[in-house]
Amino acid sequence: MDGVRQDVPPKMESIRYEIIVDTEESDQRLGLLHENVKKYGTVFNTVAPGTDLSGSLRRR
Repeated sequence: MDGVRQDVPPKMESIRYEIIVDTEESDQRLGLLHENVKKYGTVFNTVAPGTDLSGSLRRR
């Protein structure tokens, strides 16, 4: 995960992330997991309104 912080006013401008999952689930299920994290994840939704969030979810 990498982030860019703005000093004035203090806030996170952007966050880039990579989620690595050790699973035998299909690529379709991994895509659904990533969509659900973005849609329903508490931490994701806490920082999303004022921050440019982007990243990926991949298989280990």
